[in-house]
Amino acid sequence: MAWLFHRIKAPVLFFSGIVLLVCLWGSGSIPGLAQLDSEPTSGLLADGVRLLSSGQLMEAAKVFDTAKQRDPHDARPYFYRGVALSQAGHMEDAAAELAEAVYMAPDRLEYRVFQAHLFEQHKQTFEAENTLAIFHQERTLRQLAPAWLRLLADVYYRLEKTDEALRALDLWAESDPNDARIDLYRGQVYVIKGQPDKALKFFQDSLAKSDQDPQAYFEMGKILYEMNQLAAAKEALIRAVAGNERNPEYRSKLASVYAAMGEPDAAIDCLKSVESAGDQFPTIFYVLGRAYRMKGDSAHNSKYMEKFQRATAAGRDRQAQLQATDQPIAQARRQMDQGHTAEARALFKKALGVDPNRWEPHAELAEMDLNSGNLQEAYPHLQKLEQIDPDSAVGNFLLARYWFQQKEYLRARVYAEKVRVSRPANSELRGLLGDIYLQLGEKQKAREEYEEAVRLAPNRSDLRERLLKVMGDGPHLNESSKP
Repeated sequence: MAWLFHRIKAPVLFFSGIVLLVCLWGSGSIPGLAQLDSEPTSGLLADGVRLLSSGQLMEAAKVFDTAKQRDPHDARPYFYRGVALSQAGHMEDAAAELAEAVYMAPDRLEYRVFQAHLFEQHKQTFEAENTLAIFHQERTLRQLAPAWLRLLADVYYRLEKTDEALRALDLWAESDPNDARIDLYRGQVYVIKGQPDKALKFFQDSLAKSDQDPQAYFEMGKILYEMNQLAAAKEALIRAVAGNERNPEYRSKLASVYAAMGEPDAAIDCLKSVESAGDQFPTIFYVLGRAYRMKGDSAHNSKYMEKFQRATAAGRDRQAQLQATDQPIAQARRQMDQGHTAEARALFKKALGVDPNRWEPHAELAEMDLNSGNLQEAYPHLQKLEQIDPDSAVGNFLLARYWFQQKEYLRARVYAEKVRVSRPANSELRGLLGDIYLQLGEKQKAREEYEEAVRLAPNRSDLRERLLKVMGDGPHLNESSKP
């Protein structure tokens, strides 16, 4: 969205004083400590962080909103609220909060790392890589605390930039060479580099430093299984399951080893507690079917093989739908960056043809239509945005613009004031509110909004002109204007 993201042109997540949990490299939630230089110890921000760390996400978001009202120019509540919203699944608004935080505090490198993390989660690879460009210089990279180096390495890993991931891990190792997780993550990098022997050595090094991480046993067990070292793989995977008994991925891999070693009863017993996860991990059904076939039980073999086929087909369908929507959205954004609006519009519509409930294309198309004055085309997209997420600041801003252009100023005011709670430092919003108040005859409120807008964006001549008009009691804003 232009008003939120083009400034930058550029899993469970929670903080506990601050503790950052990130879903690292597809292997589950792994904790890492991230101390911010200006971490709050008292007041509203501290209250919000405590709510965030206890999992009360939307309550925390409300507290951070209040903090923004008290000091609209403090980047920290924007950052924290972005973390809370990302954990709650409101990824678009989370990205907008991070965009504001980075805009207001461009020197806070940890904000950029987290923003790149969100871009990658959105499959916005170009934006993620562009955000991380600042870390190409080692001098800048060295300014990050170890926990942020860890998240940075994770983002690089998911972008398949393995050399950059290793560089971040090497810097982390300089400050804490005995941290077993560094070797674990190095091993995972070498897995995707296609060097299993080197990966196995790093997993072994990790366990030599600490034998308490089930993930390291699991990674090692997978490689040993592929090398057909079944006894060693079994031992490693038993340790992995012992450390995380309810993990269906760990259990399905251990059951595969049991089946390969001719132990069908052990394989079946291993999977009993996680059979319900078979739709997400179809290997569970496959191994169960294989184990029953080994026992001569054709009925159960057929039952589980049918489940396996249905689950894998459903998974392929889900992946195909996701790819069929992600790909045109990414292509459309590239077309927009190049100024090819018509091509971008066609691609966004193509994405909606695959998934009519996808939020991003509706928002982008609504903004395009509002910019061109095509209100009739914009409204269905705006209705869908409100249906999908009625609390979205992005959606409510677009609705405020729509009702303003329809000259329904009271309705526009409701949406714009709702957005101001979470975006008090956005100059475009404050300018729009000034326009709305002016049309409602509330000149003092309009002046206050224009003054704040000019203070936030002193280089915007259009905002200064609006302020001068209301200060001089000049002619009202042209009602046909499109903020």
